[in-house]
Amino acid sequence: MKLSKYFNTKFFYRIVALIFALFLFFYVNADQLTSGQSTGHTLTTSTNEKSIVIEMPLKVKGAKDTEFVAGLPDKVKVRIIGPSAIVTAINNTRNFEVYADLTGKGYGKHTITLSQSGLSKEVSAKIDPQTVKVKISKKATKTFPVQARYNSSNVASGYATGSVTMNNQTVRVTGAKNDVKNVEIVVANVNIPSGTKNDVVRSVLLQALDKKGKSLDVVFDPETVRITIPVFEASSSKKVSLNLVQSDGDKNRSYSISTDTKIVVLHGTKQALSKVSTLTVPVSVEGVTSSVTRTIQLQSTISGIASISPATISVTITASGDNNESSVDVSQTNKIDNSLNNDKTEDDSSKTSSNISVSSSNSEKSSESNN
Repeated sequence: MKLSKYFNTKFFYRIVALIFALFLFFYVNADQLTSGQSTGHTLTTSTNEKSIVIEMPLKVKGAKDTEFVAGLPDKVKVRIIGPSAIVTAINNTRNFEVYADLTGKGYGKHTITLSQSGLSKEVSAKIDPQTVKVKISKKATKTFPVQARYNSSNVASGYATGSVTMNNQTVRVTGAKNDVKNVEIVVANVNIPSGTKNDVVRSVLLQALDKKGKSLDVVFDPETVRITIPVFEASSSKKVSLNLVQSDGDKNRSYSISTDTKIVVLHGTKQALSKVSTLTVPVSVEGVTSSVTRTIQLQSTISGIASISPATISVTITASGDNNESSVDVSQTNKIDNSLNNDKTEDDSSKTSSNISVSSSNSEKSSESNN
């Protein structure tokens, strides 16, 4: 009876409540204490900090308008560590920049340490790569025509490619003066999938090559060109004559151009072939001073012409006459002729004097004899 009275007291219930409270406290915190001992600082970092990697464009500061900088990557990676809320905001806004400071750097090779600006002081940032090797050279800019390169044999059997069209026929090439000088051709390489039966349309990056086919470190304006290669079924053919047209000649010379190939065969659509009666072939005579034979690639500017047989022809170019050289040659010839005539006159005079002397001597002998 006394024990039951004790259990029914308020004091008993308070003791029980306190025991349960202590039990729950130690039970809940036991996992956190164990986790904290095993992970150490990682717990704090995972709870309060955040780490992300952002790809940012690399900007250039301190470069002159007359300088071209080679070796800089377009983008770099930045690892940012800091309070979760701030790092998340930076990732969303990206209101900072990464740059290479070239202030005071002259022509030649340099190793530049990359920097950033605009980040909160509450975060740390690591740029990858931290340094870059650059070469500063004198800048040059020149305009070049663009040539499309593709493998026409990849189209389906019985199909052919037509005349290529581009949204930009020429591009501006900027780079180191020596590199721009060595540009032989600017090409746009177009990939045609095997078995293609439909038109191919691509936005293609450009490439500048030197005489050996080596790619040069230059930039283009625009950076890409949009190329359209028509693909159609080549079901018709037509024989046409050639019309050779001279171009790039010297105004002081006259040229004759000829070829043994008089007729070629065009392959394409009936509609395209109906528009062609002769094939005009431009022939460059630049640099020709005598007689040379050149191989000319045959092309048609009319869409729907798939191919031409033969694809190339041999053209003989003969140059004659140069007013300036002719006048010089005539003048030199006249001088030589006059010199020869003068020499001949002197010889004749010498011979005449000799004859006179001989005659005079003979007269004297005759007079003595008479005496």
